[in-house]
Amino acid sequence: MINRLTPVLLALVALLAWASPAAAHGRDAEADARFAQTIGGMELTVVVRASIRVPAPLQVDVVAHDPGKGGQVELAVRSVENGGSSTASVRVEGGRPGMYPAILRAQDVGPHELEVRAGGERSVLPFSLLVPTTPRWEVVVYAAFACGAVALLGALASAALRRRGAAVGFAGTFAVAIVVAFTTGAISPWFAPEGAPAPETLTRPNAQPLVEVAPERPALRSAYRLRVTLFDGSTGAPADDLAEHHAALAHLVVTSDDGRFFRHVHPIRTAPGVYEVRLRAEQPGRHLVYVEFERAGAGGQLVSGTFTVPDPEHRDRGDRPVTASTGARPVTEPAHPVAGRPLRLTLDTGATALRPWLGMAGHLILRSHDGGYLGHVHEARSMADATAARVPDESVARYGPRLEFVFSFPRPGRYLVWIQYARDYRIVTVPHVIEVAEEGSGR
Repeated sequence: MINRLTPVLLALVALLAWASPAAAHGRDAEADARFAQTIGGMELTVVVRASIRVPAPLQVDVVAHDPGKGGQVELAVRSVENGGSSTASVRVEGGRPGMYPAILRAQDVGPHELEVRAGGERSVLPFSLLVPTTPRWEVVVYAAFACGAVALLGALASAALRRRGAAVGFAGTFAVAIVVAFTTGAISPWFAPEGAPAPETLTRPNAQPLVEVAPERPALRSAYRLRVTLFDGSTGAPADDLAEHHAALAHLVVTSDDGRFFRHVHPIRTAPGVYEVRLRAEQPGRHLVYVEFERAGAGGQLVSGTFTVPDPEHRDRGDRPVTASTGARPVTEPAHPVAGRPLRLTLDTGATALRPWLGMAGHLILRSHDGGYLGHVHEARSMADATAARVPDESVARYGPRLEFVFSFPRPGRYLVWIQYARDYRIVTVPHVIEVAEEGSGR
């Protein structure tokens, strides 16, 4: 009987040792790849939908949050390994935010590049094309049931032929296979999800930034190009290994010193380690630049820089920070925030069908008045959804009307705050000012 059981047990061990399916950094085979891009005067999110097999059609959705004047968006996907490519295009209508679907074709899995062209600009975005595979525990269960079925037929046939020894052996094999199948199924919730990213080992140094604007001193009410070049901290080579992080390779925030100018954009990748975005100088004075990204093997990082927009009228602007919007105002609990203590900030948007943007129902970006601190917090409910299941999808309006954020201010002082969310795909920005007291100040 042992001799009959040995092949079955060896087969099951081999299945359990089967290699896990591939996973990209922070993303498994069943997740979409998302890339927010500020390109051609538009704020887009390009979504590469997950594939179940290759070769097969590859659905790519262009989500226009701020279509501007609109225009043609050219898409191309290319395999890095064999050079196979496919192209498609969509036309974004000016003033009409929404989803614009396109169909490309994928030939194989592995590293790919997605090329996006619009308004004379070109961005090349690296990503891994993955397909889901059956979990190992599920394969073991099916294989055990198959072995049990064969053993049961063998036992019945042996009994009919009155071969007692063979019938007992097959019956034992059947019993073992059924036990393995049910045991594996029962303990499957404790198995690590197939394709889940392994805990990251931080082995690379932080990237060193070079923040430039062209022209160096942009004229008021004129366009300029802001470029961020990232270098490896140890070799000086381009740091070209940014991972998809909250639906973008890089998040860039630009604010004027007084906070009256604010932009949260997503630069395009124009060369290895080089990210650029076109903006317009709408406020004179000193501007602060913050770039948030995640480098594979180095974790998340925030870098900063400054530039100045000359004031041709030489006006004395004084200390005039951004003021609250004329619409709904956020409510803070407690009403008088204290440094180091958790604060709950709630905004009633008045809309019951808010769509996620950058994978979240809302974003809270805050900056200390002196510019030395920048924080970025996600809406509480959508953050829990993303942790428990999948990243919320732009095609489903499932949030609102209340957005809630929880944050602890690191030190007392005045903070400039911007709340952002997507309503009918269009991005809404609500500015606010919060005065944070020192603990024990008596407020």
